[in-house]
Amino acid sequence: MDKIRVLLADDHVEFRRLVCEFLNKMPHVSVVGEAGDGKDAVEKVARLNPDLVLMDISMPEQNGIEATRIIKQRWPHTLVVIATTHDNQIYRLQAEEAKADGYVMKSDLKPVLESVFGVAPERFHKAFPSMNFQVVKR
Repeated sequence: MDKIRVLLADDHVEFRRLVCEFLNKMPHVSVVGEAGDGKDAVEKVARLNPDLVLMDISMPEQNGIEATRIIKQRWPHTLVVIATTHDNQIYRLQAEEAKADGYVMKSDLKPVLESVFGVAPERFHKAFPSMNFQVVKR
């Protein structure tokens, strides 16, 4: 059974390290790559074909909203969840306009990831949309 392939996109190395350690302990998940900015995230999605990208908003080179927009245009099957410290309605609207699949505060990330990745890989893409708005978005 294949694992759920995740790309972490955040300019904070320590945050990526912690999330990577947490996700790699989950039996159904594999972190396939990391990106430190939006441009790098887009390039890695093209190369690594992840099932899901956890995307920060505030990053150098290209912000997470613009990177999400590009990823969803080029690879609409790739799920993108904004993981941010910005509890701001404007950012939420921008994320929705960019076609992000979810928006979660970093402070809420652990329980959300446990819920999202608690399903078997073969059910992930079917289960995610219903969890998306109930669990990820406030």
